[in-house]
Amino acid sequence: MEPFEYVVVLISLILGLGIAQLLNGVADMVAQFKKTKFSAAHCIFIVVIFLVFFQDWWYTFQYSNQITEWTQYIVLSLLSFPIALFLLARFMFPTGSRSQETDMHAYFYENWRWLYGLFASTIAISFVHNIFISGFTLVEQIPIMIYFTWYVVVISLNIKSSKFHNAFQVAQLLLWLSFFGLVDNGMLH
Repeated sequence: MEPFEYVVVLISLILGLGIAQLLNGVADMVAQFKKTKFSAAHCIFIVVIFLVFFQDWWYTFQYSNQITEWTQYIVLSLLSFPIALFLLARFMFPTGSRSQETDMHAYFYENWRWLYGLFASTIAISFVHNIFISGFTLVEQIPIMIYFTWYVVVISLNIKSSKFHNAFQVAQLLLWLSFFGLVDNGMLH
């Protein structure tokens, strides 16, 4: 087994566990559909997170060509992104003593700063990976820096308006959908 194959199995396991968390949470909401109070921002964020899981799984294959020498530091660094995503997926839904809660609107607005903070950490990790592992330049990273700044500003301003969060998540979803459209059309590599 090649080093990349060995590492990608562990990354895929963590990503699979995170996707399972998302799917279990959605299944629980659907199973209690009549009792569940939905939040548009929360539901859209779930879709965005799923897209990020997929994107990480898809991009991980690029490392087979980018990394020639596998070290513990590189492997731990690469594991940090799926671990942060897993934690985010786990925290997207009430757990433990709160696992019977069905008010997703209240849950999201009680925890949005933590959720956004975890998501911002994935953006920061991605930035570091892009610079130190994938070899992108700082100029090429301006869009990701803007994306990270967008999250930091929203968290710092502590905006509690559900209309704002709905619009914020719609904008983010459109960003991710456009990204996938650009990738499929061969415009981004």
